[in-house]
Amino acid sequence: MKRFVGKKIKLRHKVLLGIYLFSIIVYSLAWFLKPAVDFYRLSVFPLWTNTLARVMSLFPFSVGEILIYVGIFFVFVAMIFLFLSIWKKQVFWNKAKKYYEFLLWVIAWVVLTETMNCFVLYHASTVEEQYYENKTYGREELCLVYGEVVERANELSLAMERDAAGNVVYDGDLYAACKTAMQELGTTYPYLSGYYPNPKPIASSDFMSQQYLTGIYFPFTLEANYNTTMYLVNAPATICHEFSHLKGIILEDEANYFGFVACIQSKDAFLQYSGYLSVIDYLEREVKKCDVMEDSLPQMNRYVRKDRVFLTEEAWDKVEKKAVISTETVNKATDGFLQSNLKANGVSDGMISYSRVVRLLLDYYDGILWED
Repeated sequence: MKRFVGKKIKLRHKVLLGIYLFSIIVYSLAWFLKPAVDFYRLSVFPLWTNTLARVMSLFPFSVGEILIYVGIFFVFVAMIFLFLSIWKKQVFWNKAKKYYEFLLWVIAWVVLTETMNCFVLYHASTVEEQYYENKTYGREELCLVYGEVVERANELSLAMERDAAGNVVYDGDLYAACKTAMQELGTTYPYLSGYYPNPKPIASSDFMSQQYLTGIYFPFTLEANYNTTMYLVNAPATICHEFSHLKGIILEDEANYFGFVACIQSKDAFLQYSGYLSVIDYLEREVKKCDVMEDSLPQMNRYVRKDRVFLTEEAWDKVEKKAVISTETVNKATDGFLQSNLKANGVSDGMISYSRVVRLLLDYYDGILWED
């Protein structure tokens, strides 16, 4: 009996070690085997969204958010066990060993899912590589796209339903509209087709706002999450952005692009408006770099200027009053983490890569706003 138990423990340890080694090997190979990653994204990754994501969809709340808090608690308990083991090793060490082994299994799950549902996918072919030619664009094309986006946003702003304070309101089925928009986009981009779960509202949206995050994708639970404190008009483009991650589009500029295209091609005017607003800031920053005469470009009307915000002033006031840590500190820590994560996965310019969506917008409008 004792020999059998020993074999079980040994096998368990082998499996645990195997998970870590498998994750390291697969991630290392992904840097050099782009066709294999493309195949994985198109033909294998959907298996996880059709299983784990479906299970997670049974819960109306974000399971990933809860697991993050549970994980913080686990780490806190691990520190207590470490302290007690140092204090009285003979009394506490056996219990600590069992707990640390359990913790290693938890970490193994996170490492495996982060690798297969996120890190590997950084190395898939880009949208430009698969669907667009490598073209050169200039100031004229940039101004045309900026003008088109501003004009369309101006038109749609007048059609929005608003409350007494002038804020945009929406009484449609937002989740269904976003899922339909993404599924229709899947007819052009096959990896975007198929099942989409409902997006998950984040309970700690006020804290998320301090990080200036509109949404977040959890690879370990395959959930697309969004900030409910932010101004409502940001929600459609954010949800479609996070849905893109759920289909293996991990690069932020590409997720921005698909969020934009899904929304503006929707039949829902609210989604269209959200899509145009989601890229205005990126375009404006690039236009300003070109020293273009402001009078030569379409001007945003007062509604667009009002609506192109992350949070309303009232929402910011509430966030700041409830804040335990200053927004500046939280935002700085988040930026540092995101920069490190992106660069570690081969995105050399870090968070600046978000603005590369402008290049994709120029590709999108090529042949629409000007002839080749």
